Amino acid sequence: MANRRRGNHRQFLSSTSSPTVNSHKPSTHPCRSHSICMVSDFFYPNMGGVESHIYQLSQCLIERGHKVIIVTHAYEDRKGIRYLTNGLKVYYLPLRVMYNQSTATTLFHSLPLLRYIFVRERVTIIHAHSSFSAMAHDALFHAKTMQLRTVFTDHSLFGFADVSSVLTNKLLTVSLCDTNHIICVSYTSKENTVLRAALNPEIVSVIPNAVDPTDFTPDASRSDNKTITIVVVSRLVYRKGIDLLSGIIPELCQKYPDLHFLIGGEGPKRIVLEEVRERYQLHDRVRLLGALEHQDVRNVLVQGHIFLNTSLTEAFCMAIVEAASCGLQVVSTKVGGIPEVLPDDFIILCEPSVNSLCSGLEKAIIQLKSGSLPLPEVIHNKVKTFYTWRNVARRTEKVYDRVASETVLPMSKRLDRLISHCGPVTGCIFAVLAVLSFLFLVFLRWMIPDDHIDSAVDATGLNGVWTQQLFPNTKKKERVQIPRDATI
Repeated sequence: MANRRRGNHRQFLSSTSSPTVNSHKPSTHPCRSHSICMVSDFFYPNMGGVESHIYQLSQCLIERGHKVIIVTHAYEDRKGIRYLTNGLKVYYLPLRVMYNQSTATTLFHSLPLLRYIFVRERVTIIHAHSSFSAMAHDALFHAKTMQLRTVFTDHSLFGFADVSSVLTNKLLTVSLCDTNHIICVSYTSKENTVLRAALNPEIVSVIPNAVDPTDFTPDASRSDNKTITIVVVSRLVYRKGIDLLSGIIPELCQKYPDLHFLIGGEGPKRIVLEEVRERYQLHDRVRLLGALEHQDVRNVLVQGHIFLNTSLTEAFCMAIVEAASCGLQVVSTKVGGIPEVLPDDFIILCEPSVNSLCSGLEKAIIQLKSGSLPLPEVIHNKVKTFYTWRNVARRTEKVYDRVASETVLPMSKRLDRLISHCGPVTGCIFAVLAVLSFLFLVFLRWMIPDDHIDSAVDATGLNGVWTQQLFPNTKKKERVQIPRDATI
């Protein structure tokens, strides 16, 4: 199984190098245009893999002629409607955050807002992201009640034994049992999701994450050749293996006097690294940079020679692709979908233990000192052809075309599916909730009929109203960058 997974990264790759989102090359528009609503609790200004995925995918879909809006919850003073590049409209809804940037849910409190947005924007496909997002599950539930097509992208791996995993897996089973299509970011993630939610594998596709190679380019002048710098860019949480990192640092620093660690990221495990630095007096060799803005990640990566990833579980891990795109040799734990991501000559895979990771890092250090590692420019030129957002958008577009031709289950069949697929107890509970949601929707439509809700002005794309108002003299073929944080 491990050998098969390590070869699967070839199936991810695009046959040709695709241009990046901001390229001036004219785009090829699809024959069928969709109105897509991306829904997740996780979006800018919050930073992470899911946030970047939603933004980049949305920009490429807009470039291909689709209408895309994003719905998330409010972040402090960021409320209402905001416009991002190319007229990408973002709804920041006034919903209360419960835990870890995920909203509290009762299934019903979000229906009036989501129904109004779906109708106002004339949405045809709801694309929800992340198993951790309560808003994503709410949107899927309400979209099916409104007879809209649904797509879900799972960005994470879960276990099967602990209480939180059991509860999350049961919720995922309910959400996905009548969802039109599911997307996973690796083959390992697909196997995990199919097992957790008891899905038919035929409705699950594998579409990997990507990076914008123009944002992650090598710069040999930024690294110090007198020392060896190991870079870590990660959230400082248990799942990212920070406890392993705390064991690696003193062992390797004692063995290699010219070794330095550059660590970017923030989280509850930061105190563990600070204790290690204090105990072993490594203040001049271990730098903790704290939280990083996405635009600053590349400037940190190019200061190093080796990138270390100590994650205990990962579905894909965009960080190692970004590091490889900057020309760094990657050393990573062999967990989840990581063995599928990069070819063997760009990554050293280790078991998730201190001894194994130290051995992998020593191997990389020896290769670095002997000059046997590939040049950063060579690594970058190969990696930039592996994963591109335009390729991801094309493959996602095929999913939308397939979903658009499918029928949404009517309420009677949906209730049967919930009861038969989710078990007699959970199924009956959510069947009752589905009926109550339908009755609430009928009441809302009686109060404000759908045809009484004005259609929103389409601001998406180069010909959208937002672009034309800011740049009335812009030619159609010219690419314009709208201010990243415009507000209405």
